[in-house]
Amino acid sequence: MAKKIAKIVHVVESFGAGTLSMVSAMANAQAGDGHQITVIHSVREETPENWRDLFASAVNCIHLPMQRSIHPLNDFRSARALYRWLKDLQPDIVHLHSSKAGAVGRLVSLAWTGKTGPRWFFSPHGLSFLQRAEGRVKNSVFLGIEKLLAGVPVTFLACSPSEGEEIRQHLSPNVKVVNNAVDLAAIPAAIPNSNRLRIGTVGRVTLARNPELFAEIAAKCQPLGVDFVWIGGGDESGEAALKQAGVAVSGWCDRKQALQQLATLDIYIQTSRWEGLPVAVIEAMAAGLPVVATNVVGNRDLIKNDENGYLAENAADFVTRLTQLVNDADLRRKLGAQAQQYAQAHYSLTQMMTELYAAYGISE
Repeated sequence: MAKKIAKIVHVVESFGAGTLSMVSAMANAQAGDGHQITVIHSVREETPENWRDLFASAVNCIHLPMQRSIHPLNDFRSARALYRWLKDLQPDIVHLHSSKAGAVGRLVSLAWTGKTGPRWFFSPHGLSFLQRAEGRVKNSVFLGIEKLLAGVPVTFLACSPSEGEEIRQHLSPNVKVVNNAVDLAAIPAAIPNSNRLRIGTVGRVTLARNPELFAEIAAKCQPLGVDFVWIGGGDESGEAALKQAGVAVSGWCDRKQALQQLATLDIYIQTSRWEGLPVAVIEAMAAGLPVVATNVVGNRDLIKNDENGYLAENAADFVTRLTQLVNDADLRRKLGAQAQQYAQAHYSLTQMMTELYAAYGISE
């Protein structure tokens, strides 16, 4: 029996960083499997200029402006335009990504209530109401909106088991887990530095990544005689805090350059305030680096204390663990090797696509 070719539409407003990485990986793999793929997307300031190069030529891309913040009039216009595109495309599956596309898309899905239409899926890529730095009032608003939208019959696709548990607890039992993944073959192995050690992270300097905490850790670790590096760029205030603490900030670089710089590190740290399942941490583990990360959703799915890295509650925890790793080369090698093995065993693109097709209910 011939494999059924599906028409799949991905809708994403958060067109940058890890979300862009995951959407392009999914879309390219699906196009490679012969499915008809369309990506309906916005463009953010962090969207790389060469974003089209990240997608296979077979992937059809449609620009649809969506506003990140809540704006009733603009959101209505976005919803109307999305409805028209979907009516024209007649997809079998609509896969929504991140908060704004998830909200607009779920409202648009109501137009098909009681009718034959596409199957709808929503990947939050980091739940908006877990964003503690936004404040209790704002988070309560996010949670209230999500609870209202949770009544729309759409299947949640969590990118990590801990995100899945948060969805079940707060929003809906209708959730499946499809772990984020990376192209393991594209990640160069880290080469240990023989002299001065380098500790760093990869990603955009944003509120979510907590550059202030990174800067605090770097300042407190000055007696260790190591270099701290932030591979990426972004918010001016965050960059200023990092530079004031003596952190070398590379500025924006494409993924290939970022991976090359990742391979120059000896220890990787992730100071996120919130996560879904961080692609950068998976890449660091795949490169063979020991990881110290904040104990938040997503990070805790990847990092197993004393096995492939450490989870930290605060700056003092980070300093304690980094001091251990800086002073013990054998420990760095042991945790890095186990991190690499863990990434290879659990976070390949092949495994992600198998899980995704199963969630969609279509054959590979």
